[in-house]
Amino acid sequence: MELRHYASIVLKWWWLILLTTVLAAAGAYFVNRNALPLYRASTTLTIDRGGDPREDPYYVIRTSEALASTYLVQIKAPVILEEVRRRLGLEMSANAIKGMLTVSQIEDTQLINIAAQGYDPALVKALVETTAQVFIEHQTQEQEARYQSRLAELEAQAAALEQALEETEKSITGMGDPDTLPDYARLELAQLQTQRTNQQTRLSVLLQSAEELRLSMARYTTRISVFEPAELPTAPIGPQKMRNIMLAAAVGLMVGVGAAFLIEYIDDTVRTPDDVKRVLPLSVLGIVPYLGKDDVQTEVIVARHPLRPIAEAFRNLRTSIQFTNLDEPPHTLLVTSPQPTDGKSFVAANLAAVFAQGGKSVILVDADLRHPTLHETFNIPIEPGLTEALLAVEDRPRALRETEVERLRIVSVGARAPDSTELLASQTFKRYIDELREQADVVILDSPPVLAVSDAAVLSTLVDGVILVMDSGKTRIPAAVQAAERIASVGGVLLGVVLNRVKARSGGYYYYYYYYDYTDGGQRSLFDWIRKRRRRRHRKQADSGQPSAVSPNG
Repeated sequence: MELRHYASIVLKWWWLILLTTVLAAAGAYFVNRNALPLYRASTTLTIDRGGDPREDPYYVIRTSEALASTYLVQIKAPVILEEVRRRLGLEMSANAIKGMLTVSQIEDTQLINIAAQGYDPALVKALVETTAQVFIEHQTQEQEARYQSRLAELEAQAAALEQALEETEKSITGMGDPDTLPDYARLELAQLQTQRTNQQTRLSVLLQSAEELRLSMARYTTRISVFEPAELPTAPIGPQKMRNIMLAAAVGLMVGVGAAFLIEYIDDTVRTPDDVKRVLPLSVLGIVPYLGKDDVQTEVIVARHPLRPIAEAFRNLRTSIQFTNLDEPPHTLLVTSPQPTDGKSFVAANLAAVFAQGGKSVILVDADLRHPTLHETFNIPIEPGLTEALLAVEDRPRALRETEVERLRIVSVGARAPDSTELLASQTFKRYIDELREQADVVILDSPPVLAVSDAAVLSTLVDGVILVMDSGKTRIPAAVQAAERIASVGGVLLGVVLNRVKARSGGYYYYYYYYDYTDGGQRSLFDWIRKRRRRRHRKQADSGQPSAVSPNG
């Protein structure tokens, strides 16, 4: 049942869903039609993390992958992008270049992909190449800076020690032949030789330390190189017009469906019998179909068009009322509604006519003393009527008028009453209704709306049953509930609800009387009706001598 309800909402709002889908697809089409071709270039960098050859290879690989994740952020750093902009001489900002670049790590590898998209193929190629080059140089300089200060210190110490060693050598050479030197000179020479030996040892250690530092730099420095160079793109990658149009259509479809369900969610009007059952402990006695754009509901349609589907709807309503109580069918009925425009007078007039057509003697009383309409519907004078019948007993026979419908008489409202509520609540009115009940099988009263004035509540206590008319799609649920509660609070007997102006597909209901043609006392399907029309057209064309492609058999 839930799926059927959802499907009914989609069918009901199909035009809105179709409209949003078509508008979204059309918008995507016009946007993509004027879009420039989009090109893409990319290059791939490989990361080789230095380290001890004796380390676990798996640990080295995982560390390189983690390092690659860090480089993803550093590649799009402002300092890198500013240098790229400067080298290429671009007018665009670093943020614009960042928007063109896409940096990603190839899953489970030490490879980084740098890609750029734009409308100029040469620009996107130069952009990825320059970005890769600038990043490699930046990382190389950054890593060299870690060892450079220590290496420079070692080299400075070695240079100073070499200079001191040269001076010591010169001092030893300047003393001449050791055999000819006096004792104090030999002692000084020995000291210089010892000093030279120490300086040579220290120099050897410094040179070895510098060499080991260079080896460490070569071993532990992470090397970044171009694994796959960029190529000049020759074919555009976009825009993918068909894909974009389909995506836009899908988004429009979802927007339309969402809007349809949102409208249904916030719609608090009574539309279907299910809505009535959900909010009121009442059954739906009948469903009056919508007549179309010209649905003014100001005529006795069951008398003038007895074969139309709406006439069958009133016959169904009559049957439902008769079966509300088989032992004691209601003889006096009140037809009212929550709001003035729900069509209560139309329902009352046609219900009275259909009861008369069924062989009942019916009296229809226009008790809507504030806004009467039944005299216009039946084309009778408004006076004398109910007001005169209540004020003077001798005027009652003249107030009861015959109509064009056999066995149907009507009492119009008569002259305007100063206080209609007091008049309808009087004992005189109650006795008059009792008199009318003795003169007819069924007495139907048309009263003002329940929520407008208290007349309907007063009249509901004088009849056997009350029929509440609701306009499908216009009567709000709070108004319907309040009207039913007001009648129940005064002791009125609510027989049920009549849904008026129900469209054929309202709420997923497909009313059978839309698909039958009631003629010659029988039912014929819509397909029979179509065949009949086609045969008639074929005969007309044959009589006029015009060729016809329609088979006489339909």
